[in-house]
Amino acid sequence: MRVLFAVMLAACRHGSAPPPPPPTCGETAEHVRTLLGREDQGARDIEQVFARRCKDDRWSADVRACMVSTQSFKDPKHCKARLTIAQRSHLDADLQTAAAAERARQYPAPCLLYQEIVDKMADCDKLPEAAREAMRTGLDTLKQNWTDLDDPKRYKDFSDACKAAAEAMRQAGTSLGCSL
Repeated sequence: MRVLFAVMLAACRHGSAPPPPPPTCGETAEHVRTLLGREDQGARDIEQVFARRCKDDRWSADVRACMVSTQSFKDPKHCKARLTIAQRSHLDADLQTAAAAERARQYPAPCLLYQEIVDKMADCDKLPEAAREAMRTGLDTLKQNWTDLDDPKRYKDFSDACKAAAEAMRQAGTSLGCSL
């Protein structure tokens, strides 16, 4: 009997340790940011998206553990496929919003000024509605082309075009008596 008790006691002491708790949403999001390999505002935005979506959509411990076990985007574990359709949809939508914010931070200053003037002109009742709509459409078209601004020549070209457009809009608005 003593031998049986000693064996049972030894088995209890030398048994495997309980598994660690699953990563939290915050730990999961932080890991994703570290995989990005950068510390800029865009990376922080993505981290916030993952933290919010994980918490609000109640990601499973399995999904969180999968994401934290991913060591590189070059060797993905396809953790996103473990999310429900609704969870993936929410994550994708929020990541698109973060990507748009990242692109907006890269716009040349004259383009942001041009956008501001167009927004103000759109509120000017002295300008015909058709003209206001044409301005909005033109700005939307220009924004769609605000891509690949890492190329210095393309950045300068867009900056120069926006500067000229902003000045033309400012003059038109002033001549109409619009408050800019």
